[in-house]
Amino acid sequence: MSEMNITEIAEQRKYVLLKIFFLLTLFVDMLLIILFLYLKFFDLLLITSFKFCIFIMNFFLLRRKKYLLSMQIGVAAIVVATTIDTFFLGWKSYFSLYLIASAIIIINSIDLRLDWKKFEAIFILILFIVSLMFTNNGYSIYTVDSKLLEWVGLFNLLVVILSILFLSLQNFMENDKLKKKIEEISEIDPLTGAYNRRFFNQYLDIQIKQLENQIKYGHLREINFAIVMIDIDDFKKINDTYGHLAGDAVLAEVAHIIKALIFGRDIFCRYGGEEFVVLFTNTSKSGALTAIEKILRTIEKHEFVVNKNSKIHVTVSAGFASLDVESNIHRLLDIADKRLYTAKKMGKNRVAYE
Repeated sequence: MSEMNITEIAEQRKYVLLKIFFLLTLFVDMLLIILFLYLKFFDLLLITSFKFCIFIMNFFLLRRKKYLLSMQIGVAAIVVATTIDTFFLGWKSYFSLYLIASAIIIINSIDLRLDWKKFEAIFILILFIVSLMFTNNGYSIYTVDSKLLEWVGLFNLLVVILSILFLSLQNFMENDKLKKKIEEISEIDPLTGAYNRRFFNQYLDIQIKQLENQIKYGHLREINFAIVMIDIDDFKKINDTYGHLAGDAVLAEVAHIIKALIFGRDIFCRYGGEEFVVLFTNTSKSGALTAIEKILRTIEKHEFVVNKNSKIHVTVSAGFASLDVESNIHRLLDIADKRLYTAKKMGKNRVAYE
């Protein structure tokens, strides 16, 4: 089993993808430097050489795990350089296609916030349109032989298409590796089919870090995030009366009911012996409470078969906590746990949410 945790695996994925992106850019820049040197376009040679140095510097940022910063610097360098190249050599050189590629990289960035993705992608596309308007009529600062310009355009077209396809393939492969590695360390609870406590705690840490960034930038109103702790009432009595095998059967069946009544996007975990946790990651508070109430009523009405012939009824209690303006994100689990205790004190078979 891998000793890396989920966060480290995700970080490794970012490193690999950015490293490939930087290496591709350096390879293309080397070819462009040779071309501009041959054509004696020293202005463009200087710009491309400067961009080449920037991407060398980005490898040092990668080693320091400055993933978002290195990507942003890299995209900015490409946007500036290719915009200048387009105005110098004209539309038919197809340098403007690197703007489209940069917009695609921005849109597919994991770490970048949605509003920044929109802003940067729109800005790059505006540059693309402006370059089209000013250079489509044949205007360019340099006069280049039409045949040579066709070859340059074909080169840039192939580079952009092949780079996008290659990066997309690498992204797919890295996602597949990430999924497999997560499965290796997640360790699904064999009895209930729910995630185990270790996985839940790691996943919760990742979600908290993402939410902290959203809260920091004033996106709290868009957040639907809640936790419910569910505990089987009088479970010790079931074990003492019918045996531990019967208790295991009840646990498995309760877990099956809970999983059937929550959304696939929600994270379901066996947190302790007879205690479960559900993390609602994209469900409104009212929607989560409706789901919890349905879970309680379904379990209450369900007949559990134990020891082949005996049928019993089981109830569960729940403690619910959601993120709002007054909530401390790091205390949600503790709040849900305390409210579960409150539900028990109030008579069991209920959910406490205040």
